[in-house]
Amino acid sequence: MAFERAPITLLDKKEASYQAKLSSFGSLKSSLASLQTAAKALSTPDKFSPMKASVADATTLSASAGSTAVAGSYEVEVKSLAQSQKLMMSASAGSGTEGYAGTNTVVGTGTITINFGTYTPPEAPATTPGFTANPDKPDAKTIVIGSGNNTLAGIRDAINAANAGVSASIINDGSTNGFRLSLTSTDSGARNAMQISVADATGDLAQLNYDPSSAAPGATKLNENVTAKDAVIKVDNVTITKQSNTITDAIQGVTLNLSKTMPADTTTKITLTRDTSNVKAAVEGFVKAYNDTNKAIRDATAYDASTGKAAVLAGDSTVRSIQSQLRGLFSTPLSGAPAGMTMLSDVGISFQKDGSLAIDETKFGKALADPAKDLGKLFTSTGSIKGYAWQVDVLAGKILSPVGQLADRTNSFNQTIKDIGTRRDAMNTRLVSVEQRYRDQFAALDTLVASMTTTSNFLAQQLANLPKNT
Repeated sequence: MAFERAPITLLDKKEASYQAKLSSFGSLKSSLASLQTAAKALSTPDKFSPMKASVADATTLSASAGSTAVAGSYEVEVKSLAQSQKLMMSASAGSGTEGYAGTNTVVGTGTITINFGTYTPPEAPATTPGFTANPDKPDAKTIVIGSGNNTLAGIRDAINAANAGVSASIINDGSTNGFRLSLTSTDSGARNAMQISVADATGDLAQLNYDPSSAAPGATKLNENVTAKDAVIKVDNVTITKQSNTITDAIQGVTLNLSKTMPADTTTKITLTRDTSNVKAAVEGFVKAYNDTNKAIRDATAYDASTGKAAVLAGDSTVRSIQSQLRGLFSTPLSGAPAGMTMLSDVGISFQKDGSLAIDETKFGKALADPAKDLGKLFTSTGSIKGYAWQVDVLAGKILSPVGQLADRTNSFNQTIKDIGTRRDAMNTRLVSVEQRYRDQFAALDTLVASMTTTSNFLAQQLANLPKNT
């Protein structure tokens, strides 16, 4: 049977070789994923800014510097924060005195039309506030409420599904009839106050009307719990009004995130300083990730002349292709880049004999410290210039994709291993009958030998009893 099992032993060895190749491809895949992560850290300009922003009072606001920021300091005062308007059904909106008994209570039918704009508060001699539509949202959204969605929950779901710039929810204050509809404008700012009108209303649907600019009876039924407001800040005593608490264009290249207002005539200082440590660390991480990938490829394809043994992926066309693509990418000057900034070697990053990258600390340090050298163009995607980190990110993404080179190759290995398993199962099934045949033959032979031994013993006894001649 050991002889009969020899083909299965050969299949086991063949499967082990494919499993080793799969493992090696797994290591290569892991190193490429790490390289892609390192490349992403350098692939966009906002991640390549040498400027660092610090805020004296970090509880009031935070600041981050982009690639266009310049060194300097600014005094900032946060006078008010932007707010989204919030409206709610009044406590006596429902047929009871406090709201509705549950989310499935019927409210009514009709059509709800939602506009956004600015309400002007009344000032003498005016008696009625005006409403100015938001030019960025000129189209009103109309929502039909019929018999299929006329409950409190149905109206909520219909408003949310309409993507009308309003978020609807149901508030329950815990009382017997404590369920009420709450509406919040998706966008903050004074220009995003809601104007809601209900037409062809039945039941209590008209309770959703909200238009303080109208003097018509029943035009305003909802309560305003939070007023739509703009963010107002002062930068070096210049007043700036914005709809959001995230402000990107008050200071060149700086994004401000407002957290809370400040006491009157109180400011906090934002300081922008040149800090290349993050950029240096990101570039070093990128070079290390590339070298790890290069080593993974070399280890997987190596040949030891002293022992005559080759690594599991030696000669593999997929690995050679990946290696060639990576080296070719770094060997091609960047198109459209400024003179003296078209190759990594221009800033002290060059190839070694073993295919790895090395950083000349002196040359690289000078490039980092020189404001005239925009290292971002070497690595990021800036206009028509596609930097090396961006290209590596794209290339690694293609290689690692579910339809990329690695997936195609590993799928082929897995299929081969599956086929080997199928063949081995078939052989094992056949060997069961082969072994049984051998055992049956041995048993028959054993029986025959036993019978012949018995005959031999009988004949020997008979011969022993014959008279002896003298």
